[in-house]
Amino acid sequence: SHGTRCAGEVAAARDNGICGVGVAYDSKIAGIRMLDQPYMTDLIEANSMGHEPNLIDIYSASWGPTDDGKTVDGPRNATMRAIVRGVNEGRNGLGNIYVWASGDGGED
Repeated sequence: SHGTRCAGEVAAARDNGICGVGVAYDSKIAGIRMLDQPYMTDLIEANSMGHEPNLIDIYSASWGPTDDGKTVDGPRNATMRAIVRGVNEGRNGLGNIYVWASGDGGED
């Protein structure tokens, strides 16, 4: 549900007579199923961050490790390699853009 809502905010049609307009209203979006596993692995994350790098311009990653507001964690080795490869080679040499959620841990 969260990914669908984020995608809607990005790609919502303009002049639709309903409400609002997407941040990139002429864009196309794709969902990559990855959070249906009992736990996240570096390989699952790397495969998602490296999926179709010449077709996908922007990867929006709104997931992360358990966030208690104190612990800092980030991508592991395979995922970092996929991101570096995307930045350097994605979009046929223009580079992919990666956007990651942060800072929503803790009770307050």
